[in-house]
Amino acid sequence: METSTMDPKERNEAVKEAMLLKKMDHPNIVRFQEVFMTRKCRLCIVMDYADGGDVHQEIKRREGKLIEEARVLEWFVQTCIALKHVHERKVLHRDLKTQNIFLMATGQIKLGDFGIAKVLEATKDYAKTMVGTPYYLSPEIIEDRPYSFKSDVWSCGVVLHEMATLRHPFDAESLVILAGKILRDPHPPVVGYSEPLTGLINRMLTKDARQRPTIHEILDTAFLQSSMADVNAKYNLGMDLSMHVAAAAVVPRLDTVVAAEDGDSVLIATMPIPDPPKNDDDYEEEFEDYEGSEGEEEPPAELVESTIRPAPSAGLGAGAVGGKAESLRNYLCNQVTNQEFHRAYALVRASCQADGLEQQVCDVIASDKAPELLTLFQLLIFLEDVAATSGS
Repeated sequence: METSTMDPKERNEAVKEAMLLKKMDHPNIVRFQEVFMTRKCRLCIVMDYADGGDVHQEIKRREGKLIEEARVLEWFVQTCIALKHVHERKVLHRDLKTQNIFLMATGQIKLGDFGIAKVLEATKDYAKTMVGTPYYLSPEIIEDRPYSFKSDVWSCGVVLHEMATLRHPFDAESLVILAGKILRDPHPPVVGYSEPLTGLINRMLTKDARQRPTIHEILDTAFLQSSMADVNAKYNLGMDLSMHVAAAAVVPRLDTVVAAEDGDSVLIATMPIPDPPKNDDDYEEEFEDYEGSEGEEEPPAELVESTIRPAPSAGLGAGAVGGKAESLRNYLCNQVTNQEFHRAYALVRASCQADGLEQQVCDVIASDKAPELLTLFQLLIFLEDVAATSGS
């Protein structure tokens, strides 16, 4: 993970966040074995190896053949158990998707890369990570509104929908159109599965975060108790399920339709949300190979010095989305000449996903990285448009 363009404070925070994640210890979470900084300011994280691939790969291998409900529930329940462990430690996953849900050869699920989006946020790697993630973004994140653990619940609902249908609930030819669908459109109905399962998907994909269930409430659902008991015994998770069994007898069923005034189905969440960490005491301060030991060198000046950059788009908001757009714009300006940036930006802004766009950008940018940079230009325009919409 490249950190050479960070200032010392940002770099220190990234390492502390990674060290916090190293302390996560759960049978359904990919364990961080080592966290260290190299002499060239690259943050390295050594993780356990998942020898069964990931859920995304498994879905692709299905070639359109639906996954049996028992297996969907086995994967989903383990994912929720892992996410519950993360949330109880006041950590947001922030990048939940089928590519981050890993499979062991035994069939056991391991949740990985939790919190990594926060570590990446100030690095140039963040933009590359974001490219594949918009399918799972919650409405409140797209609109640059405050978000909490309910955003992870939305992403988990997208994952469950994808497990059941083998496709994303929201898709589009451009990132801007995709954002609009996530904000306004209902998700496609799920067929071929039980009413409790489809009802749970509906609850998790409620646009209003306040109406979504918490991970605790999901695991308290009556129809999941059998699957939880099965995975607990099968993979020796050592969980005490008595509280979930007891709660399942008294909490509202998440598959029960509750009609709201606007006709949407809602469920009022009652489980309290834990507060985020308030200070650095929650983080482990020590880390290896970081304070200039063993002859570490400063990053090359050309990687961190100011460069001449185009002015920000006039419609760019001042919020977090606008800041990310500006960071991505600066990164792209460091990869190409000023003229190449303006010509490529104009092409992508005018065409976005038109046929032949990749070749046009390749003709403009004299680099073998042109296809990768095209994706980043598309992401930049997406972020700018979202920021402009939020600020209007």
